Amino acid sequence: MAMNIQKLIIKAVPVFFLLGMMAVGWFMVHELETTGKSHAMEEGGSAEQSGESVNLVTLSDGKLRSANIKIEPVQLRMVQHHHLVPGRIRYDDEKQINLKTPVNGILIDVLKKPGDRVQQGDLLAVINSSEIGQARADVLKRRSELKIVTRTYDREKKIADNLEHLFVELNNNKSISDVEKSFADMTLGMYRQQILAAYSKDILAKTLIKKIQPLANTGSVSGRLIRERESDQQIASAAYRAICDQAKFSCVQTKMQAESDVADANRRLRIARQYLETMLGYREEVSESIPANLLSRLEIRAPFAGSIETRSFARTERVVRSDSLFILADTSTLYVAADLRENDWPAVGIKPGQIINFQVPAISDHAFSAKVHYVGREVSTASNSIPLIAVVDNSDRKLRPGMFVRVAVPLGKRQEKLAVRPASIVQHNNEQFVFVAISDNQFQQVKISTGIASQEWVEITNGLQAGQQVVIEGVFLLKSELLLEGEE
Repeated sequence: MAMNIQKLIIKAVPVFFLLGMMAVGWFMVHELETTGKSHAMEEGGSAEQSGESVNLVTLSDGKLRSANIKIEPVQLRMVQHHHLVPGRIRYDDEKQINLKTPVNGILIDVLKKPGDRVQQGDLLAVINSSEIGQARADVLKRRSELKIVTRTYDREKKIADNLEHLFVELNNNKSISDVEKSFADMTLGMYRQQILAAYSKDILAKTLIKKIQPLANTGSVSGRLIRERESDQQIASAAYRAICDQAKFSCVQTKMQAESDVADANRRLRIARQYLETMLGYREEVSESIPANLLSRLEIRAPFAGSIETRSFARTERVVRSDSLFILADTSTLYVAADLRENDWPAVGIKPGQIINFQVPAISDHAFSAKVHYVGREVSTASNSIPLIAVVDNSDRKLRPGMFVRVAVPLGKRQEKLAVRPASIVQHNNEQFVFVAISDNQFQQVKISTGIASQEWVEITNGLQAGQQVVIEGVFLLKSELLLEGEE
C-alpha cells in the first residue's frame, strides 16, 4: 500500500512541476501587458496634454523683430478661377527685325556683337560689293543725263520765249537793222537766219512794189513788170508766213520733247536712287566726288534703337544675298505667347486690353502682368489650340525671349468666397496649412482645404473662419521654426 502511494507521488511530481511553470509564465505575461498599458496610458495622457503645443510656434522678441511678420484677416473675397497654361516669351513683332544682306559681297568690318545696345543709324557692319558700286555709278550716270536734258530744255524754252518776242517786233514792221540790233544777244537758234532772211525778202518785195507804183500811173513801167513785182511780193510774204508758222510749230515741239526728256531723266534718276536706297537700307546722296574705292562700300546701319540679339558672320567672311547678319530687337516690350486648348474655350472670356498675370519659373520672386494684344482665330491642327498674345513691359530688361512662363488664364465667373492670399498657404508632406496669430508672438498651425484659386486669392473650403488673423508675410520662417521644434 505504501509502495503504491509512493509510486503515485513520483508520477504526480512532473505534472505539478509543469503546472507551476505554466502559472509562472501566465503571471509574467499578465504583468507585461499591464505595464505596457500603463505606459501607453501615461504617454497618451502626456500627448493629449501637449497636443496644442506641438502645432504652436512661439517667437522670441529678437526673431519676431527680424521676421517682419504681417497678418491679414480671413474675409469674403471675389475669387475667379485661373487655369495655368504654358507659354513662352517672344519678341514684339513690330520691334524685331532680321537684318539680311541685300547683295553678294565680303564683310570688311563687323562692329557689333550680341548684347550691344545701338541707336538708330549706328553702323553695324561694312560690306564690299560690286553691285553697290554699279548702283552708285548708275545714279551718277542718271544725274549727268538729267543735267544734259535740263540744259537742252532750258535752251529750248529760252528760244521759244525769244521767238514769241521776235514775232511781236516783226508784226510791228520794224526794220531789219533794228530787229537784228535788238535781238543780237538773244538766243534764237537756227530760226534766226530762216526768219530774218524771209522777213528781209518780204520787206524788200514790199519796198520795190511801193517804188514802182507811181511809175505805173505815168506809163513809164509796163504792166507786166508791175505784175511780176506784185507776184514776187506775194511769194515773199507767203514764204515769210510759212517760215514763221513752221518755226512756231518746231519750237513748241522741240520744247515739249525737251520737257519730256527731263521728266524721263528724273524718273530714271529716282528709280536708280530707290534701287540704291533699297540695297543700302538708308537714304544716301551720292556725290560726283566720291572716291572710286568707296563706290562699292555698303554700310549696314540700325533702322531703330535696340539691342543686337544674334550675329551670324565675322569679319572677312563672304556673304550672299539674303544671308542673316544680325537680329536687332527693341526688348522694352515683349510678347507673352500661350496656347488655349479646346477644353478651355467655353470658359475663357479674355478680351484685347485685359490684364493677365503670368509666372516665370526662372524669376520666381517677381510677379508679372501683361496686356492682352489679341486672341487668335485660327485653330492649330497640330495642338488643337488657338494662340493668346499679350504685351508685357520689359523696361527693366528682366525678361528674355525664349523664357518659359505659366500664364494664368481666367475661367468662369468671379464668385464671393472665404479666401486668403496664396502667400499665406504652406505645403508640407502633401498637406496645406496656414499660421493663425494667437497672440503677438504665438502662431498656430492650422490645416486647411482649398477650392478655386486665382493669382490674388485662394478659396478656403475647410479649416478657417472669417475674422481669423492669418500670417501673409514671414510664413516660411514660421514653417522653419515649426519643423525645428518637431525635430527636437
